Amino acid sequence: MSEHLRPDILARLRTRAAQQLCSQVTDSEAIERHGEQNPLYVELNTRLVKLLNPASDILDRLAGTAILLALVDVDSLEDKQKFRITQQTKTQLAGSEMAISNEAVAIYKKLIEKRWASVMSSVETEVNRCLEWLGSERNEVRRMTALRVIEVLCSNHLVPLHSYLTKFFATLSNPLRDQRSEIRVAAARTLGACMGLIPMSERNVRNPGLNFLYEELQRNFQMASVEGYHGALL
Repeated sequence: MSEHLRPDILARLRTRAAQQLCSQVTDSEAIERHGEQNPLYVELNTRLVKLLNPASDILDRLAGTAILLALVDVDSLEDKQKFRITQQTKTQLAGSEMAISNEAVAIYKKLIEKRWASVMSSVETEVNRCLEWLGSERNEVRRMTALRVIEVLCSNHLVPLHSYLTKFFATLSNPLRDQRSEIRVAAARTLGACMGLIPMSERNVRNPGLNFLYEELQRNFQMASVEGYHGALL
């Protein structure tokens, strides 16, 4: 029956069901703390592993990401549970299907906003993976994921990222002129987030960023192509 429902309705049903499952975990923890040994959590995690298996149907994997997103809001999670959720999310970020990637990025964003130690300790590792995907990866889903993850990280003004600004600028040149408009738009959003990291009072950091923008405008207009003009306008 699910295949006959609109995607947006399916998404709402998945979210509601996942929230109800995680609410049961929260309620049981309120009665008696079991932590990682909570029978409901153990069963939920067992099913989650099966749902997120790369060999599973995409609807099953989307159900898995919905559960992950809901689990992030369970306040009683212990460090081991948070670490497991972080690792499961990072695995989904490396997938090759846009629907899964979209959900994984949403989960990763929430993890960053909550400043979980398990995710904050691996920020630079994630940044380097994104830069690698943008520099050599031909899989368009991974390139899009990399752009969106960098946008999420920069939008949250994480201090360690200041040292990566030069690399970000250099890596964004090609995506800003990509043949796919979706990639160009994502690259422009990421560039905007990167620029937000630059303190306007620090001229030695600000000027290279402004120079990059000017050079990119010139380069895009010189291309005299739809992609170039679109990139320049963005």
